[in-house]
Amino acid sequence: MKVEELLQQSLEIEAPWQVVDVRRDLGRKQIDVWVGLQSGKSSWLFGAKTATVREDQTHVWRHLNLCGSRCLVHAEATPESATQPWRGEAGQPFTHLLSRSIVSMIRDGIKLQSICSILDIPVGDLWKFKHALDSGKTGISSLPPEAKHSADADSGVPEPDSRVWMALLEGRVNIDIRLLSLKLLLTKMREQMRVIADNEVRTLKCYELQRFFVRYEKTLGHELAQLEKLA
Repeated sequence: MKVEELLQQSLEIEAPWQVVDVRRDLGRKQIDVWVGLQSGKSSWLFGAKTATVREDQTHVWRHLNLCGSRCLVHAEATPESATQPWRGEAGQPFTHLLSRSIVSMIRDGIKLQSICSILDIPVGDLWKFKHALDSGKTGISSLPPEAKHSADADSGVPEPDSRVWMALLEGRVNIDIRLLSLKLLLTKMREQMRVIADNEVRTLKCYELQRFFVRYEKTLGHELAQLEKLA
């Protein structure tokens, strides 16, 4: 099996797209893959279909690592390939598959610095992605199954899928807040929710707010007492 064919399987690249070129000399422990759209006819007379990549319209996205090496995908951001896991949004640093992995880790409460270390990605790229996520500019159409961030059995913090979190974030309900850091956080998150249309990202914000309550539960007795009446 050729390297290109192996990479097509690893990156879940299916017709009419195919791997056009592969290079391993552009960076230490780095694999660069070019993906193009097939054209022409395929038959015993015309031969196999070919694919090309127009360099002047190519975007570069960081993908999940392959065999311990960083993987960069070079491809055009065409409407036809918009939902493919191996490409990303124009102007964003990560492919859809890597973006979903990052969102899942954020939802699980993993700190951004740790995400950079685990996935071997630059902190600048992660902050760019996080800013786009919070600004409603990065659509995440599907994510891995949600993992609940439950508190202890005796905890008074509602589960992350409780309707109270969305109600708080959307401003449909208000509570008296004594902790300044919570007041500032809620104000910021409500501003973000106004521009986020993606339901998965809105759900992610509920998880983030719930984790804050879990972390500072001992100092949020006044606020939690009000949430208990609303849940």
